[in-house]
Amino acid sequence: MTTDLAQLRADSALSTTYYSKMFSALTAITYREKGEAAVNDLWFKVLTSHQGDRYMEGLEKLGIHKDPPAVAAAKYHYFTNIIGGLKMEYVEESPRKAWVRYLAPMWMYSGVALIAMPASVRRTVFSSWHPRNGRYMGCPRLGYVGTKFSMEGDPYDEGYFIEHDHDLTEQETLKFEVVTRTPEFDPAVAPVLDPEQWPEARVLKARPKFSSGYVRCTVDCLYERYGELTTHQLVRSAMRMLAIQLTPELAAGTGGESVAGIAAFHHRLVRATRRDCALESVDDRTFRLVVRDTRPFDADGPVELRSAFFEFHSMATRMLNGHVASSFTSRDGVDVWEFTDTGHWLW
Repeated sequence: MTTDLAQLRADSALSTTYYSKMFSALTAITYREKGEAAVNDLWFKVLTSHQGDRYMEGLEKLGIHKDPPAVAAAKYHYFTNIIGGLKMEYVEESPRKAWVRYLAPMWMYSGVALIAMPASVRRTVFSSWHPRNGRYMGCPRLGYVGTKFSMEGDPYDEGYFIEHDHDLTEQETLKFEVVTRTPEFDPAVAPVLDPEQWPEARVLKARPKFSSGYVRCTVDCLYERYGELTTHQLVRSAMRMLAIQLTPELAAGTGGESVAGIAAFHHRLVRATRRDCALESVDDRTFRLVVRDTRPFDADGPVELRSAFFEFHSMATRMLNGHVASSFTSRDGVDVWEFTDTGHWLW
């Protein structure tokens, strides 16, 4: 059991990194290629897609649906983001006012990427989701106030939910305030997930779904805005550059630079994302990975989309060994990745 849990921890960490960086890359490439307005529009669409259903279902699953509206709203964002792998803080000032903080480093834009992205993105993120909580809960008195933003030089993203004495107009559900001194977080009194309902194994299994759900929703929104051709071009560009940055980290200690080690690396990554796959040895120079699972996308989705995401694995292969060629083919919903040591330098 200990071994199984250790493997689950490793798989969860690997797949969460894979999907969260993928999501970050897709939003970053949208900004680079389409501009600030486009990336803000993308974030808005991603965060408001099926939002109400997810929110109310989440309140039930977390067991906080009977809490006062401000408390329930803050706990929802606190718990779901902890499940997703973020570092969070929560301060309950009263039953009608509760604070939530999203601590650095930001899971989307690690390193200096935080500096490169427009600061308007964070205000879009919080204006897309948090002020709508009251509407979904049937509490028109509930609003959200944003007080700090890491992209604007604050140490974290911060704000509070507050239940007013009167109903709010839609414009009144969101405010921004400069608050220099805010309540201190006390971990001793912070809420915790019910260990019986949320044992570690359940959290570890849920964590990659958090990130992969954002990837799927982002692609859907790109399709809606730009169509398949442009979306696939954006995905290919993002995946190539993501592999350049991420391969040394992900491949460290996974089997070396031989064709067998490279195939094992890709197999390890796909298995960590809980996709059905099998690694086959064709001969001493060629290995084949048969992927029978299209998650996080539908099985009847465009093959070109999966091919575009394979660009990550193609570039990762090139990064690891310039003698190894990679290829992608698909038939009847089954994707076949082949890796062949050509015996000579390809590039």
